[in-house]
Amino acid sequence: MKRSLQNIIDFLIRDLIFSAVLVLSLLFFFYKGVLYLLLGSYIPFILISSMIVLFFLSSEKNVKSFKRVTGLWAILIIMWSIVRIVLSLVNQFIKPISESHVSEQLGILGLMQSLIFLIGAIYLWKYRTRVFEK
Repeated sequence: MKRSLQNIIDFLIRDLIFSAVLVLSLLFFFYKGVLYLLLGSYIPFILISSMIVLFFLSSEKNVKSFKRVTGLWAILIIMWSIVRIVLSLVNQFIKPISESHVSEQLGILGLMQSLIFLIGAIYLWKYRTRVFEK
């Protein structure tokens, strides 16, 4: 195993909260990507697969590139969460959407899910450099 990959694994084992947030967010979006792939939409699956490949390639390169990819992932989740929160608020207070699937995604549970992901992404962003310090 390359030394940089071993360093990353050691750092991630040392900070289990950071690792859990990172892995659970990747697994959630991979799960969503597979679901959308089964429904016939391959774009979400390609996007999350590309992100996972970026994580693997950056872990092979060095710790600095892994930090950058983690930062990119955090920014993408923050943007995704903010868009969902705004759409949820618009759906609740301005113009409700009648389609049940969209309404379910933007309801109270969807809003809570977006808030949890926003908090997790902010945590990833904030600690992306600190977790890899010795």
